[in-house]
Amino acid sequence: MIDLAGHAREFAKTLALEAAHMIQHAADQYHVIEFKSAGDWSSELDRHIEEHLKARIAEQYPDHGFLGEESANSQVTDGLLWVIDPIDGSMNFLRGYPQYSVSIALLAKGEPIAACIVDPCRQEVFSAAVDQGATLNEKPIKIANTERLQLAIASTVFPKPSAASMPDYLIQFERVVSTLSGVRRSGSMALELAYLASGRIDVFWSHDMGSWDAAAGVLLIREAGGHVFTIDDLIWHESRRIAASSPQLASQWSRLILGN
Repeated sequence: MIDLAGHAREFAKTLALEAAHMIQHAADQYHVIEFKSAGDWSSELDRHIEEHLKARIAEQYPDHGFLGEESANSQVTDGLLWVIDPIDGSMNFLRGYPQYSVSIALLAKGEPIAACIVDPCRQEVFSAAVDQGATLNEKPIKIANTERLQLAIASTVFPKPSAASMPDYLIQFERVVSTLSGVRRSGSMALELAYLASGRIDVFWSHDMGSWDAAAGVLLIREAGGHVFTIDDLIWHESRRIAASSPQLASQWSRLILGN
């Protein structure tokens, strides 16, 4: 498994960089916007990149499964499964707001074993393999060592305006804003999770997520020494409500989010 994870990590980096190149050199015809729902946009480019990645993976690993945001017609299974978000933060990309990413992960029996998140705007490459650590541009990264929530910075992704969880989320948001040093929200969940893994923020929570939003970031955080949990106690890829922190903040953060 370690050999597969290491090889898949390098392949994921290759794929994510190819996707980033496609984003940077996208032709105007790929900017046609599809409004899935309020707060949920995509483009022809999303689908074009996803199809490219799906074909590349089929060539390299013909026996592996594939789950992408734009063609999410399957669920996480017990086999080997590539989970892809071709442009995490499509609304930002389409509006020219420079905060979006490519997120790629390989899952084995429902858990990520290799991952890569690439920020095309900053040329930052976050990657990880199970039991092999996490890196940013090939340099090891670690979770921050903040020990008090009052000194911590949180990040989040807002639920979609119509999300059933919005009332619960707003209650949590008020508690977080009233307690922590600051709250950040960029619009790319994958980058927020990568930032937690690299020590730029201390805690994270989100509602209304998909497995493609979280898969790569979950491994990055674990390999950087962080703690990932769900607010509803479901397995991360079955939950829509995920949270993460450093180990030293885990109990404080959980109590605050859950209102205990």
